[in-house]
Formats: sequence, structure tokens, C-alpha cells
Amino acid sequence: MAGTLKLTDIAHSSGAGTITVDSLATLAISTGKLTVGGTAIETGAQGVISKTATYPIVAGDFTGKSSLIVFVDVSSGTGTEAVITLPTPAVSSTCAIQVVSKAVHGLGNKVTIKNSAGTEIYTLYHVMDHCEFVSDGTTTMRTGNEWVTVRGDVALTTNLGLASTAVVDLWDHAGAGYAEVEDIGSCWSTSTDDFTAPFAGEFMFAGSLTGTAYSTGYGLKKNGTYINAIDQTGIMYGNSMFGLKPFVVAKNDVITWWCSENASTTHTLDGNASASSQRCTGDWWCLRRY
Repeated sequence: MAGTLKLTDIAHSSGAGTITVDSLATLAISTGKLTVGGTAIETGAQGVISKTATYPIVAGDFTGKSSLIVFVDVSSGTGTEAVITLPTPAVSSTCAIQVVSKAVHGLGNKVTIKNSAGTEIYTLYHVMDHCEFVSDGTTTMRTGNEWVTVRGDVALTTNLGLASTAVVDLWDHAGAGYAEVEDIGSCWSTSTDDFTAPFAGEFMFAGSLTGTAYSTGYGLKKNGTYINAIDQTGIMYGNSMFGLKPFVVAKNDVITWWCSENASTTHTLDGNASASSQRCTGDWWCLRRY
């Protein structure tokens, strides 16, 4: 028999327990009238907003939502930063927030994601970079649903001589004889000729050496100490590509590429003003941000 049941509170008949709605029945609740922990759950549990500049996420963006996606377009201009500020953990604990770079960036542009205290917790450098965050009511945390693009390479633009038995920091030794080909994430300095890690994580460092030099290939130093040793007595003939193992680095660790000449006379490494598979390079890319 249909009818209206008017109640203020519902309690289990025997104290603590589960109240079950029969499997043949549907419990219909008006939009915004079901609350969990005082927050209304509304129709459409996912919110989507789009931004083109700095923006602080506000309660109206996520209240009543279990998920919020913030698309950010920084295709305009160059060297600009769009800062997306997350809400305080206390007010956003019922909603997962994901920030996504939706378009090819303008040169040097980035999307910096900061917590409510203004601290950077993730940065997007390239189209489709993204990071998702959740809160336990006290702390905002990354869920692991994320991707960051940090990669680059430098290349010799002219042939470079290596003196007998020389051991050199290649890009410092090259001086003006090399160029940045790509540097997504702004890790390379043409003032110091070094790579500096923008954050802690796992990075792959590699490169290629071609030319007439009797070289042993690349050695790598981190903050002035070898992390990939160089053999100063061995000899390598011909071209060589070096794909080195991943290395764990801390924020602001400095990486330098070293090579040696084992012959008794000066030899050369290959460079070219135009892109060429023959010219010598140094390469890096991020595998994982910690």
C-alpha cells in the first residue's frame, strides 16, 4: 500500500547495524538532498572546468562532486606560468582533483600546481601532462595517476678536437660549439653547460659519440663525483651510442657528461650545424618524479 512515511531519524531496530533497502526497491532522493559528512552529493558526480591562466580552485568547483578535472591551456605566449592552487585538505576530502595540460605549450610555458599553502607539488611542462590529488582531510596527496614530461638534448654544432689523453667535461669543453636541441622542463644551463634536476626522481642519461677519437665513451658525474665511471685506458673504435641505466637524483643535483681521448695525438668528435645522426649528443629524460 503506497503512502508517505514521515521521520526525523532512522535507527536500526537492535542498535548498531545495517539498514538495507530491498533489492526490488529503489530509494529515490531529490537532487542535493543526500549528504555525506555534511556535504551534499549532487547529480553528476564529476566536474570539469577549463582555465587559461592562474586560478585558485574554489568550493563551488568541487562541492558535491567525487571528481574534478581541471583542464589548463597554456598555448598562448612564451615563458609564462599558470599556477593552479588546490583547496585546503579539510574542505576537499570527498573529491579527487586532477589537473591536465590540454594543449601544446607556448615556448617555455608551464602549469605549476601548488597546495593551499603555496608550495609547488607538481608541474606540467608538456601537453597531456597531468596529476591527480586526493585529501584525507589533513594532507593533500598525489594518487600516482600522473605524468610529467622532462626531456632534452644538446648536440655538437662543429667538430671538436680532443687532445692526447684528455679527460674533459664535454659540453664545457665544447664552449660555443654546441646547441640546445630541446629542453622541456628547463633543466639545461648554457652558462654552466650542465643539467640540473628540477625535482627528485629517476632520470635516464644517455648520448652518442662519433668521430675519429679513440674514446672510451661517456662518464657521468653527479655533483662532481662519477656515477658512471670512465675507463681511461680502454679504446673504442668507431661510432658508439650510450644508453645508460636510470639514475636516482635529488632536486638540484647537477649532472655532467665526460669523455676521454686515449690516443697519443689529437682526434675529433663529430659536430654539425644541422640535425644529423652523426653528430655527438647528450640526452636526458625523466622516468618518474618522486
